[in-house]
Amino acid sequence: MKSKMAAAAAITALLSGGAAAANWQLAWQDEFNGAALDTAKWRLESGPGPWGLHELQYYTAGDNVAVREGALHITARRQAYGGRDYTSARLRSQAAWRYGRIEARIKLPYGQGMFPAFWMLNQQWDQPAHYGEIDILEMVGSEAGAENATIWGSAHRPKPGAPAGTVQTASASYVTPDLGWFNDRFHDFAVEWSPAAIRYFVDGRLYQTVTMKTDGGDGWSALQEPAFIVLNLAVGGDWAGAPDASTRWPQEMVVDYVRVYRDAGEPAARRRAPASAASPLR
Repeated sequence: MKSKMAAAAAITALLSGGAAAANWQLAWQDEFNGAALDTAKWRLESGPGPWGLHELQYYTAGDNVAVREGALHITARRQAYGGRDYTSARLRSQAAWRYGRIEARIKLPYGQGMFPAFWMLNQQWDQPAHYGEIDILEMVGSEAGAENATIWGSAHRPKPGAPAGTVQTASASYVTPDLGWFNDRFHDFAVEWSPAAIRYFVDGRLYQTVTMKTDGGDGWSALQEPAFIVLNLAVGGDWAGAPDASTRWPQEMVVDYVRVYRDAGEPAARRRAPASAASPLR
């Protein structure tokens, strides 16, 4: 199951995906090799919400997360809890970064109502004029069909001059070459994030480049600020739709590792900042 490099802490690799090569050096990682979630690296976010897309789950404070056999398991269950009919888990990194290569190796769930995500949220998420979100991976499942072979990568930023909370979105989808479902095996999901662009990859294949204004104009500054990582498995909501009789329970999002690389050529002051203590409601 594993494809981890034993000397991951000393990795220096070229992972440029075909563009001008960056000197990527490993800056942070979680290989999930311990007996429990490392709370120095992650914080669980719990409660019924309201979450941003009106999902149906209650995020528990630990009942739906386990670390075993070298992987993080986030489990969604059909389970009455806290006034909701479903439980799951959501966690965010204790640290935040500005720019770099952010990647994870994940096996996704499937089925109607499943909504897994691996994404980043900037530290000013609670200020509409500064809201910035980088969705490295989102998927909406179904019982059968192309949805289970499709993921989405998106970048959300505010729209200057528009009513508060109005966002602009750049988004693209990636479909597996053989239409194989993302729950069949692990896949690598990554972004390479610089002041000028966000480049999206699946299994090393570049499928989207979002070009930004380097002066931060037109709301792009919100995507040029430090951001923390979020991993979650939502249930239902405006996009995914509610589970139905076809949905099989439980469902799991299994994370083999999460790694953050820095470009050795970038000034250190641009790379990392402490994460905000506030809890985001997406």
